[in-house]
Amino acid sequence: MNEETIELRELLEILLKRKLLIIIMTVLCTVAGGLYSVFLITPMYQSETTMMVNGAKNMTDIASSLDIGSINLSQKLVVTYGEIVKSRIVLEQTIDSLKLDMTYGQLLRKTTAQQVGGTEILKIAVQDENPEQAAVIANKISDVFVKEVMRILKVNNVETIDKAIPIEKPVNVKTALNTAIAMILGLMMGVFIAFVLEYMDNTIKTENDVQKYLDLPVLGLIPDHDMVLNE
Repeated sequence: MNEETIELRELLEILLKRKLLIIIMTVLCTVAGGLYSVFLITPMYQSETTMMVNGAKNMTDIASSLDIGSINLSQKLVVTYGEIVKSRIVLEQTIDSLKLDMTYGQLLRKTTAQQVGGTEILKIAVQDENPEQAAVIANKISDVFVKEVMRILKVNNVETIDKAIPIEKPVNVKTALNTAIAMILGLMMGVFIAFVLEYMDNTIKTENDVQKYLDLPVLGLIPDHDMVLNE
């Protein structure tokens, strides 16, 4: 127990001796993290449109659509429709219609289509550097998608619940989180460097170091000349 206490004390002494280094590393990394979030990350804005996969058009159809088999079929169709949304025929028509300066692959990387939970709702989301354009693209994709579903499957069972609207808050810029992560990394780096420097420093500075590392008794000490003169 005594040896563990001594080792802990030595660790604390190392940290206190190198505290300026640790503080500087923490501050530098924190500032770098904040600057990176503000100036180096290109803000991306996301807009979403939600669609319901359901063929019910009147009260009779609504009653029949509540059948478990019909619900399960609609839920499975949502997964299939999500793949149609990302198909080349839908996205390339969107590019041509809006005259977008991007390829199919570029638009595909910006577009996601996924089922909301286990429901019959399909969410189409588009990310772009311009929030207004993200909304325009998302709405156009949904329009083209509905048209292609009617053409390919000869059904009209998709309805838009919510149109996409511009969202001014970027989805990829998290300044507070990035700064906090950078601060923790800076602190860890400072502590690591402090221990490395201490490990590499093999000089003997005190009488305790003589007894500890050389296992020799201390016969005398040379006083500090400046301290003697000041006294």
